[in-house]
Formats: sequence, structure tokens, C-alpha cells
Amino acid sequence: MRITRIEIQKKARGRVNVYADGEFLIGLSAESLLRAGLRVGDDVSPALVIRLTDQESLLAAKTAALRLLAIRPRSEREILDRLREKEFPEHTIAGVIGELRQSGLINDHAFACAYIRNALTLRPLGEIPLRQKLLLLGVPRATVDEAVRQTLTESDLLAGALQIARSYHRRLQRAPGNDDTRKLRQKIRAHLARRGYTWSTIAAVLTSLELPQGEHADDQ
Repeated sequence: MRITRIEIQKKARGRVNVYADGEFLIGLSAESLLRAGLRVGDDVSPALVIRLTDQESLLAAKTAALRLLAIRPRSEREILDRLREKEFPEHTIAGVIGELRQSGLINDHAFACAYIRNALTLRPLGEIPLRQKLLLLGVPRATVDEAVRQTLTESDLLAGALQIARSYHRRLQRAPGNDDTRKLRQKIRAHLARRGYTWSTIAAVLTSLELPQGEHADDQ
């Protein structure tokens, strides 16, 4: 096959269409064209076309992955799933994941640690829901365990729970009919439980708020 024409794509100025023997052969990025050194009149083999096609697929997949990472950090599984949704070949996806992993752009341990730190700052949660959210994002369980062990402390959990409880306590106090200390305690306890905090953390929070647990069985 001999290249008979190379033209810039109308809707993508950074890409070109390559024609061989008068028929469309392949679409390439201008960068790939320059790297391959292709010009009108050059002979191209089927093997070269396959190699260029693979290179283009890899470039497109990497570009898609980088766009996702530009929006927010993501787990390796998130990137993998999104590239599969775009129907890139598995060997192309594996190549992109390998490159991103090697460059440090995807790192599940760093991602999990950052996720925990951000959650503690922006929307505090207990340990169990934090673990569940990371698992749902595709972070391996062993990696989640390590990130929690390194990043999440009892003082972090208590600080987050106190922040939630104080805010909720103020809201309750503004509402009529919330002057019963025992009922306030029960509502705050239930609110913190829904956010995934353990009973020991909740008890410490109630003590800090000067809302003692009392001796009722339902307070245990």
C-alpha cells in the first residue's frame, strides 16, 4: 500500500486522515504521524498499520484516563472501569494502567489516605462507612486496612463526631420541645450512629457535650 493523501481532520485539528491507494487507511494524531515519519508516497505495510492503530488506541485511552484524573483523584479500579466502558481493548487498558501506576498518577494507597483525610475535613464519618465507601470505589480491602491504620486515629474520629454532634445539638436546641436532656441525648446518639460512629465514640461525645448517658438500658 502506498500513501496517496494526508489531510487534517475538519473536526479535530490535531489529527489527520491518511489515505493509501486512494482509500482511507487510518486516522492518526499529528504527533503519531510525525513520530512515524509518514509522507505521501511512502509504502506502508499491514504490520505498520496495526502498530499505529495500537499506538492511537493507547494514546486515546491515556488521554481519557488523564481527563478523569484532572477532575478528581480516582482509584485504579475506577479508571479501569471507565476505560472498559469506552470499549478500549484490554491490552490497551493494561498498558495505560501500567503507565499511570508507574508515574504515580494512580496509587490506591495514596488515594485511600487522601480520601480519608478529606472526608474527616469535609464530611466526617465513622470508620465503617469510610471503609465501605473506599471498597465501593474499588480499593482493595488490604489497601483500605493499611490506609485506615495509617491515617485514621481515635482522636480524628472523636473530633469529627464532636463537630457533627455540636452542629446537630444547636439545631435541636433551636427547635421547640427539645428541652428534655434525655431526649436530646437519644437524638444525638441516633444521629451519630447513622453516620457510622461506634458506641464508645458516641459516649465520649455525649460526655463532652455534658449530656451524660444515664443508666437506662436503651442508652447502652
